[in-house]
Amino acid sequence: MRRVVLVLLLVVAGCASPAWDDADYGRKAGATAEAAASSVALVRLAVENEAKLTRPYLQTLLTETVTALDSVDSQFGAVQPPSRQAVEVRAEITELTSEAAEQVQVLLNEVRLREIRDPEKAVADLAELGDRLRAFAEEQPS
Repeated sequence: MRRVVLVLLLVVAGCASPAWDDADYGRKAGATAEAAASSVALVRLAVENEAKLTRPYLQTLLTETVTALDSVDSQFGAVQPPSRQAVEVRAEITELTSEAAEQVQVLLNEVRLREIRDPEKAVADLAELGDRLRAFAEEQPS
């Protein structure tokens, strides 16, 4: 798990450099969305297989994922948007990454209280959010 988080952090580390134009900013936003989508997919798989995982492992995975999502958001937040259009891109990706962190935090709180209330709904919500993150990433310049 730590390797996955480390890889995600390394992928997103490139987002901390300045954005010279809208295309560069879009690429950074796309990389941020991809990193967040990977984190969301990991959590979705964990929730789907909750019965096969120990509670301490699941709690650790969720804790590290919240940390990774917060880091992704912070790394991208350090990049200044070069235009008004980029400000809109920033608002959209920030909303998505914040939603991801919030969903994972809710699941972490539920695990700490001994159970995920509605695992099927959580899986569906995470899948939908992952799809939105990937769609956002695909809309950005490559």
